[in-house]
Amino acid sequence: MNECCAGARIQLRLFRRNPGHLLVFTTIPFFSAIFLSSLNAADRSDLAPYAVIAPTLMALWLVSLDLAGSVIDDDREEGMLELFTASPANLSLMLTGRVLVVSAAGLLAFAEAALTARVFFSIPLPTAHPWHVLTTLLTTVLATAGTATVMAGAFVTARSAKRFANALGYPFYVLGGVLVPVTFLPVWIKPVSWFIYLYWSAGLLRSSTEPAPVQDFGPRLGALCLLGGVSFGLGILVVNRFMHRARAQGITGTE
Repeated sequence: MNECCAGARIQLRLFRRNPGHLLVFTTIPFFSAIFLSSLNAADRSDLAPYAVIAPTLMALWLVSLDLAGSVIDDDREEGMLELFTASPANLSLMLTGRVLVVSAAGLLAFAEAALTARVFFSIPLPTAHPWHVLTTLLTTVLATAGTATVMAGAFVTARSAKRFANALGYPFYVLGGVLVPVTFLPVWIKPVSWFIYLYWSAGLLRSSTEPAPVQDFGPRLGALCLLGGVSFGLGILVVNRFMHRARAQGITGTE
């Protein structure tokens, strides 16, 4: 637990030293404005929740990719990875603290998108089921942290992790139904979406903003938790194996 808290403190200090990791939040109002303008032009203001939910999930996904793709490379460049390897500290727990801080910061995107809709388009975000929305957002943060952990674990052995991270943006927006529901995708590819946490999160958030009762809220939330938990477990396993190998052979993947 101490390592987890230490990782959170490290990430907060890194935010102050390098606020560039938070630049993604400057794009949220613009994405929201683009989506909302398109809906207004089509006279479909009833779909405003789609224009708020999409930028939120995009921001969460981007910050998780940014952390997963940069944390290892940055630690290598600054010589921190070698220090972690030589110390008895649990790198996986420190990584957990870092990804939780970054994922929690992603909640700012929801407030930004909702505020953009309210202030510039006079469209309030309907929240027929506020507790469902809050529960889904918090669970999405945890699932995002789990996904970032498994990505960081996978990238820990890569020589240039950022190249892989940069390629994982838009395909997951489409497969996760972030803006357009997956019902519009070809039938053969729909089952792939079931294994992407963004799919469950987007569906739950959209359902939670509609007046009708949320169908199968528990099972759908459980699927979201399961995907996040499995990702987190796999990430911890990969990171621990890498650290064991690095300590045994004296390598950090830079050779």
